[in-house]
Amino acid sequence: MDGIKLGFAGRSSTWNLLRKLVFPEHVALRYVSNEDDCQGLDLVIVEKYMADLVNCPRVLVLSDSSIDGMIEAVINGLGLNELNIGVDIGNSRCGAIILNNDTPLIHVTLSFVKLIRMIRRLARRTSINLIIGISPGVSELVRDFLELINDVGIRVKVINEDVAYGKKDVFRSRYPYLTLDELDGLVYAYTGLAMSIHE
Repeated sequence: MDGIKLGFAGRSSTWNLLRKLVFPEHVALRYVSNEDDCQGLDLVIVEKYMADLVNCPRVLVLSDSSIDGMIEAVINGLGLNELNIGVDIGNSRCGAIILNNDTPLIHVTLSFVKLIRMIRRLARRTSINLIIGISPGVSELVRDFLELINDVGIRVKVINEDVAYGKKDVFRSRYPYLTLDELDGLVYAYTGLAMSIHE
């Protein structure tokens, strides 16, 4: 499903949030202002107050315009039932990259608590392969994180941060808009996926 075409109708603040979350190389966004704009879209996300005005084939009404609400709407609306999520755990900021197979769709930097909430929300309807980077400095945080989500049936792969160290530059040049935490999450995701192929 590389090359997702996503439409949106609603407030400009929510539109700007959606634009900041997706990888523009893999998710084409279009603001829907009339029925002609629906052509060729895989999904249209519509804020509640505009739901009656949008007549596109595949519409999902957004009831929660928070970051994790928006992410959940994209994933559920596209009908993605398995995700690979690369995570860089930190005290104040955690970088997360959500991939459909090996295609990055969403990048986000969240607090530790919000990351847990997002993972738990997504796990209700989606099978998740979580790939987490670990180093001595964050090993306790990673342990706490895994304990807090161990009841939701997620597959977890832990990657030593050293393995990923030399690979950042390749991804930084391809995705220059990623934060450092998100960049780390992307490197862990691809490292974990490559290890799965060779296992």
